Formats: sequence, C-alpha cells, structure tokens
Amino acid sequence: MTDPQVLVVTSSGSAPAAVVPVMAAIEAAGARVRAIDVGGAGGGGGGISDRVRRALLGEGAERRLRKELEQNPPDATVVFDPHAALALTVARDQVQNPAPVIAVVAELDPSAAWAQTDADRFLAIDELAAVALADAGVEGERILVVGGIGERTFAEAGAQDRASLRARFKLGSRTALVEVAGLGPELTGSLALQLSLLDSNNQITFLFDAAGDVDAAAVLRRQVPALGLRAKLFGATADAPMLWRAADIIVARPRPEVVQRVLLVGGKLVAMIDDTIAGAATAAAALEARRRAIPAKGLLLLASAMEGAFGGSPPAATPDGSDQVADVVFAVAADKRGVIDERRAAANAATRDRVRAASAAASAAAATTAMPGELEDLGGSSSSSSFVEEAPLPDEAELGRLRVEVEQRKAEMTKSMSAARAAAQRLADEAKAARDKGNTDEAAQLDRRSDAERARMHALLAELATLDTELAELERVRKAVADAPRTRPPPPRRPPTSPGLDDLGTDGWSAPAAAPRSSIDDALSALKRKAATSTPGAAHSTPPPSSSSSGSPRAAKTGTVEDELAALKRKMAAAPPKKK
Repeated sequence: MTDPQVLVVTSSGSAPAAVVPVMAAIEAAGARVRAIDVGGAGGGGGGISDRVRRALLGEGAERRLRKELEQNPPDATVVFDPHAALALTVARDQVQNPAPVIAVVAELDPSAAWAQTDADRFLAIDELAAVALADAGVEGERILVVGGIGERTFAEAGAQDRASLRARFKLGSRTALVEVAGLGPELTGSLALQLSLLDSNNQITFLFDAAGDVDAAAVLRRQVPALGLRAKLFGATADAPMLWRAADIIVARPRPEVVQRVLLVGGKLVAMIDDTIAGAATAAAALEARRRAIPAKGLLLLASAMEGAFGGSPPAATPDGSDQVADVVFAVAADKRGVIDERRAAANAATRDRVRAASAAASAAAATTAMPGELEDLGGSSSSSSFVEEAPLPDEAELGRLRVEVEQRKAEMTKSMSAARAAAQRLADEAKAARDKGNTDEAAQLDRRSDAERARMHALLAELATLDTELAELERVRKAVADAPRTRPPPPRRPPTSPGLDDLGTDGWSAPAAAPRSSIDDALSALKRKAATSTPGAAHSTPPPSSSSSGSPRAAKTGTVEDELAALKRKMAAAPPKKK
C-alpha cells in the first residue's frame, strides 16, 4: 500500500497540546497530511450564543469539508473536537467516496457531545474516559484506548527508570518539580516562601522549571538561597522531560500540556487551581479520580497538599498515545472501504429491524380483522396475539420517518456502488497498461484489486435490491395502516356510588342500581301519613252508595281507611313469594 493521505480537521475548540503531537506522529509514520481549520464551527461553550454561532458557522464548515473530500478524497480523516466532528461526519455522508472519521478524544472527562457525532473510531486516553464515552451513548465497539497524548520526548522519558535518573542528576530520594514559568515575579516569590514552610523541606529537592521565563528565574536565584531550600533550576533544555520523570510530585497549574505530561511521565500532580486557567478545576478533579492529582486551591493549602502527595508510590506512566493514534490511522486507512461498510451495515441492520417490526405488526393487525376461513387457534398464549400486544401498529408519521431513513441508506449505497464500479474499471485499465509495459506482477496485483472492487459492487447491488424490497414493504404497511379500522376506545368506568361489587353492563358502564323493594310495614306507614294529611272530615264521612248510570263494568270505589288497609293486606298476601 502507498502512503495514505490523511485529512486533519482542526478548529478553535481543538487543544493544540493534542493536535501538534498527533500530526507529528502521523507525518513521522510516513503519511501525507493535509490540514484544514473550520474555525469557530468547532468552538466550545454551551450557552445560547455559542450554539447559535456554531449553527451559523457549521453550514459553511460542512460545505468546505464536502468540497475538500470531493476534490482531494483522503484515506482517513482525524478530528479533535466534537462539533467539528459533527460537521465532518455530515460532509462525509454526502460525498461519493467517503473516508472514515477518527475522533481523537484528548479529554479526561469527555463531553456528551461526542455521542452526537457518527465517527467511525473514538480514541480515548484511558479506560475511565472510554467508559464515559460509552455512558454518553457511543458504541463500545468503536472506542479504543491509546494513552496520554503529548510530546514524544516526554513519552520516551516515561519509559526510563526513575532511580537511575535521580542518580544521574544527583537528586535526593524525595524530589518535587515546580513549574514557575508564566507565574510572574510576585507569585513566584510567594510560592517559594510557601515551600520553605514545609515541615520536611530540608529532605526535599526542588526542581524549578522556569522554561523561558527570565523574571521567574531571577526571583528564584535571589530568594531560594535566603530561604535555605535544596533546589535546582532549569529552563529550555533537552533534559527537561527526564527531570519531569525523576520527580515524585509535580507542582503546576493543570494546563492541558501539564496534564498530558503528568500522564506520560507517571508523576503525581499537585494542581494549583486559580481563575487564570479555564477548566482547571475540572481537569484537577478528573486527575484526582484517577489518583494522579491532589488539588490545592490557593497557596495557603499548597503545603498540606504536597505532604499528602508524597505519600504512596507514584502512578505508572501511560503509553505514547500519539504513536497509538498514528497506528490506528494507518490501520483504518488500509481498510477504508471495510470500515465504511461496517458503519453502514450496522445502520442498515437497525433500520431493517424496525422495518420488520412494522411489517409484522401490520400483518398481525390485519389478521385480527381478516375474513374467517380455515381452523384457527385462538389460544391466549399464541405468539401472534402476544406480539400484537407488545408491538402496536405504527402510525403514519413513524412510517414516514422510517421511509426517509431507508431512502437515505439507498442513496448512500448507490454512491458507494458507483464508486466501486468506477474503481474497478480504473484498476482494470491500469492493469492493462501495466501488462502492455511488461509489468506482469504489478498487473496481477491491479487485477486482484479490480476483482475485489467488482465483488464489492455486486454485494452493494444485492443490498440495493434488499432496500427496494424494504421500501415496497413499507408501502404495504402504510396502506394497511390507512385501511385499518379506527376502533373507539371503551368509555371510562364510573366509580361505584356505594361499596361493594359493580354491576357492569355490556357497554362497560355501571348499571343503575335497582329501586329497593318496600315491605308491608313501610307501605302502612306511608298510607297513615297520607291519611293524616287529608281533610279532617274525610275519615268519618259516609260515602254515597255507588251507582253506575253509564252501565260501565268499572265502577268507582270508595271506602274508609280501614277498608283500604284490608284490601292492601289481601293484595300483599296474594302476591307471589320473593325469590331468595
């Protein structure tokens, strides 16, 4: 295989501490690197203004990336920011010859925004970062652990023996490295004073890393001898990584570069937290969770933090993550088509399962309203009845979304099939030209590659036929949903008016309670009350004899209360007995 072409996408949200080592490692491995910066489209921040800015700049970034992928198709792409990765994956899905996307997650506590991207590989620093990505929603099969991502010299120093380095630089058994570059003269002097207050400062050798800070170096040269500290000073020297490795603890602000150095050399960080470094408290907390740091909020707490950091043995150094990233890039670029097909196969399988579930639900629903014919098993434990309960009939909106997904898969697969056919023809032409020149070995190799592309083209044609079948099945399900009877839900059940069992009617409503049957005593009491409220002379008056001038068989009946009572008793006695 020729040297792969790698596209590196950076943004304002990409940490230079991770971008520079990774690009250097990829170039050192022999790849052709092309970099493009999308600017503010990949910036961080979760506020409304940040989201609006990313949305506006993201469309321009997608167009730039799509044009870059079409004009200079790479073998692999590398991205360092989740928002830039989102724009890159969108552009990748729109080109005819897509390239795998490798996301370098150089964060100890990865953002949940990484799960919104569709990168083919996610490279995490350690196992805890990989678990955080998986918890956010990234598939575990796509996550790889590579180690700390920093300068190569610090990774090489992390492999050396700490005791031998102390003997080489004539250091004591307890060594603390203090980074003073960028602190300023006043803060450097206060820091030296706090170090002199340690109870065991006479047993500690201090290594002051001033880098190129002349003012900090001048302050230390003046105050350290007066404070009686055992200390050494160094700046921009090639031995700096080995001096970091020789120290038991490292006192510094938790900048991204410092965090990666601590991981690579295996030291324990005493993190000085202030407002000058954005995200310092988060980085210190992430290192503390890994037992690689102790936070110190203010110089007054520095002495106690250092005493605690000296306890126990220093943590082990992590592997060189930059070299691991380069190896992954080469492996992915060598199997470019396979990685792309792997992602598409997983997406197609998920969509196919949803199509099958919708089809089965529609078939089961249609079977419930079908015309009865042959003998049917209506047992309640049948698979069809249980499936209808578990998988309800999908609605038209869900079917529409599913159809759009299948059509998108078909469009992507059509592009891949066209690219495979063009590649097969191009390789066949190159093989013929090589054979005409007498290069039989090269021609045979090109023929094999052409046959592989042609086989891939036929496999994609078979997948396209499957997608056409799924689209036809979705159309059948849509018609079944449209023709399905709309049953009215049962009316709500009214609560009973009295405790006890409810008498339910056939329509689900509670039947009205029957009127209570009156006893003889109740009827007598009601009749007496009625007689008491009548006219006073009505009870003692003698009614005239009944006469029927019209000859009607039904004559008027009159009598006293005693007559009515007697008649009522005879009626009640003649009534049939009440059923038990």
